[in-house]
Amino acid sequence: MEKYIEKCLASLKSRHFNGYYASSFEEACSTALHLIPKDAVVGLGDSSTVRRIGLLEKLHKKSVLLLNPFKNQELDIDPKDAREYTDYVSTKAAVCDVFIAGTNALTEDGRIVNVDATGNRVAGMFWGHPTSIIVVGKNKIVKDLDKAFERIRNVIAPNHSYIKSADAGRGAPKIPCVKTRECHDCRSLNRTCNIFTIIESKPLRTTLHVIIIDEDLGLGWDPDWPDERIQRIIENHKRYMWKPKFKIF
Repeated sequence: MEKYIEKCLASLKSRHFNGYYASSFEEACSTALHLIPKDAVVGLGDSSTVRRIGLLEKLHKKSVLLLNPFKNQELDIDPKDAREYTDYVSTKAAVCDVFIAGTNALTEDGRIVNVDATGNRVAGMFWGHPTSIIVVGKNKIVKDLDKAFERIRNVIAPNHSYIKSADAGRGAPKIPCVKTRECHDCRSLNRTCNIFTIIESKPLRTTLHVIIIDEDLGLGWDPDWPDERIQRIIENHKRYMWKPKFKIF
């Protein structure tokens, strides 16, 4: 195990989170499934990491009710109905037994940092559920809060907006970060970084589990990393990201 992962796991424990190390996708799925009670109602926050490790397929085989707001990409739903479907299931998933999501950044001293456009994903991590499970790749671990916000503002948010729109054939949203790939703290109604959250310690009414996987998962990198590694992260994110049937900008 890399030293920074080991340090992060110890920090999570000190903040009363339950941290787990997984050396593979299979081990991560096994850990998550073990934490979910039989017949539980499970809500999902958007996460390319959760999709890529195969957890959704395994949940479908388990005796649980999975509330997946992002399933409309798999269903033959008219685009006019897709947003209503997504909003309805997201609302139902806001209060259930277990909530599963990824995270944008995880600091070495154990803070869980996120940005969200709507808020359902970040709220689900710390409210409305007795159990929350966050799955995260090693590439999301950063040194401290300053690095977390720097990466979210200047790597994750602008690239996610670009990939979700231009690369998905929906036209570039009218927000400046898509062109410059850095945050302008804009006032656009189309911005996707509306809500920032920092989870400092265990929520009073939620047990929070963090599974760190020894792989690059989701969208996030240090600009100093080799181009090959960065491109691999981007391409995998494109393959597993949610592609809504309605226009998002």
